[in-house]
This record gives sequence, C-alpha cells and structure tokens, in this order.
Amino acid sequence: MSEPHSAADTAQKVGQKVKVWDWSIRVFHWSLPILLFALWYTRIDTDVHMIFAQILMGMLVYRFIWGVIGTPYARFGHFLYGPQRFWQYLIHFFSQNKPVYLSHNPMGGVMVLVLLSALSFQLITGLFTNDWIFPGPLSQYVSSSTAQWMMDWHHRFFDYLLILIGLHLTAILVYRIKGEGLVWAMLSGSKQVGAEGMADAAQQPVVFPWWRFVLAVGLSLASVGLVFHYLA
Repeated sequence: MSEPHSAADTAQKVGQKVKVWDWSIRVFHWSLPILLFALWYTRIDTDVHMIFAQILMGMLVYRFIWGVIGTPYARFGHFLYGPQRFWQYLIHFFSQNKPVYLSHNPMGGVMVLVLLSALSFQLITGLFTNDWIFPGPLSQYVSSSTAQWMMDWHHRFFDYLLILIGLHLTAILVYRIKGEGLVWAMLSGSKQVGAEGMADAAQQPVVFPWWRFVLAVGLSLASVGLVFHYLA
C-alpha cells in the first residue's frame, strides 16, 4: 500500500504538472450526469429505474469511502476547510491575489459536499418511497405516512438537484473565464502549477492504492446487496 509523498518531497515548480484526480474519481465524476439522466428517463419503468438506483448507491458509497481512504486529493480532509478559510477565499475571489488550489478550493469543496448530500437525499427518499405499484426496497420499514412523505420529496427534490447542477456548471464557466480549466483537469487528472504557486501542498501517491480501492468497491457492493436484495 503506497503512502503519499510529503510536501517537501513534491516541491512545486512553475509549469509543473501535478497529478490530482485519480482515474476512479474521474470515472465517478463523468458517470454521474449520465446516470442521473438515465434515472430521470426511466422514472416510469420502475424495474430499470431500480437497476440505475443500485448503481447510484454503489457509486455514492464508494465516493464517501474513497473520501476517507482514497488518494490524497480525493480525501475530504484535503479540500474541506473551516469557515475562516472559506471566507478568505470568498472575499478574494475576484481579486488578483485569489489563492489557487490544486484540489478543490474552499468553495468547490463545499459544493462537492452539498452535491453528494443532495444525491444521497434523493437516493434515500427513493429507497423508502411507496407508490403502491412498485415500492422502494425499504418502504416496508416505515409507516405509510412516512413513505408518502418520502415519495413526495423524491419527486420534488429532483428539481432542486437540477438547480444545484446548474450552479455547478455556472461556476465551471466562471472559472474558465478566469483562466482555470477545471474541465480539462477532471479529464486528464492533472493540474499545472502557476507562477503564483498553490495554496494547498502538492502530494502524490507513488502508485494507485489498489488494495484500498478493492476494499472500497467491496464495501460499496456489499451495501447495495444489503439494501436492495437482503433487506428488500
């Protein structure tokens, strides 16, 4: 199992390309919009909808686990900052001395957490919903009134998800105008160190941590099996 280099071992040089996003994070990121469209498109075909719901659950569980044991830049501890750091970034956002981050900046880190939480809420409400034709896998464990509440929010909350996605896309456009290519970074996995340096220390694993990856995938599959096949 590989360990990340220290900041001293990975001194940042102007123009240096630093590997930030591992391949699993990039697959997760680009698969989400496709999966959300598939879930919306199959909302009437409940059998197929549930298949995509299982994929969504597996991906979310994986991302939360990978946010703890994954590669350095994928970990929540690397890009979730306190209120003071967030506020400093916010007030300097349009200034020339705005700090630049290799990983998610403080605002981006909050958006990641909000989007993951929103997707989790959409998933959980679907698990407990009951439309009396094709009930969610966990609807039998709650009262009919709770199942109705879950169903109402499951249908309603998707519109709020679209708003959050719109904000996310708007932020990407703003950063592109300001000279930060976030889309290319998520495609290639690398970011280039600018002349001003980076606000977060560069850290790179020697090799991809396959054992931790297998553990995260195994726990994700186990959670899907438990919810959709054992408890259902």
